[in-house]
Amino acid sequence: MEYQLEELLPLTARLAEKYTSKESSSVTYETAQMLMEAVLYCVRECRDTSEYTLVSEHTVKAEDAYRIGYDRVVEKTRKAKEIYDKLIKDFCDYGCSNYRETILKGMPAFFIAYDARFRPQDHLLTLDYPTVNIHREMCGIDVIYQYLCDIVVEKDFLECFPQQAVRQLLERVQRGNSTGYMGNLSELVLVTAFGCMITDRQLSQLRLCSQDMEAAEQYFRGDDLQRTEGKLRMLLRVLAEKSGRQIWTSYFDSLCHEYAVRIQNGLAYGNLETVFFG
Repeated sequence: MEYQLEELLPLTARLAEKYTSKESSSVTYETAQMLMEAVLYCVRECRDTSEYTLVSEHTVKAEDAYRIGYDRVVEKTRKAKEIYDKLIKDFCDYGCSNYRETILKGMPAFFIAYDARFRPQDHLLTLDYPTVNIHREMCGIDVIYQYLCDIVVEKDFLECFPQQAVRQLLERVQRGNSTGYMGNLSELVLVTAFGCMITDRQLSQLRLCSQDMEAAEQYFRGDDLQRTEGKLRMLLRVLAEKSGRQIWTSYFDSLCHEYAVRIQNGLAYGNLETVFFG
């Protein structure tokens, strides 16, 4: 449901009064724009609530939509904090400084500074550590909440492998790299796990050698992109079923296509090792 500007302006004006504690009757253009975005953000949040869907779109006033949306922002912030508090109880960064900085330093700063009333659309963090699924269309608490949900899935995935094996894998990838590893840890572990499954190496060790590339090449030889992608999806399903985590099949699905493309290029140019060794 779209609201007319004349329905939203009074809401922005009342928010401006709260912003200035009624000490001023005017705000700067930049502040007014920020507050209008805050109103729009909360109104959009309302659309996703069950309270909104139970009522006809035509009977929800703009001020009610804003109130419902604001309450949803506050509740989602509370839930995100609960997820975060549980996540860090046994958090391990595996020696990845980007992962550590984002989760242990960035997130606490977000919860301290986030302003659900006046700037709910601002998520403050650049989220330098990437999750497998990047939600570029989101902002504010929406992106933080989804980011933390993704981190939980990935953390559970990483914990299915020996901590030392993940650490050693990262050390091998980071060797000679002064900036450290800036990619996603679970992606790194997953492609290595695929390699181990293809070459009959022990999954618990997460270790491949150059000789394994011949077996990997033979496994994919003659396949087109679609067949390569299908094989990776099959490996992912096997991994998910053995671990009892069916959510992995949908969560990591996008990586199957991405790595199928890389494998096809690796076969074409004779550098398949770049796929499995970073």
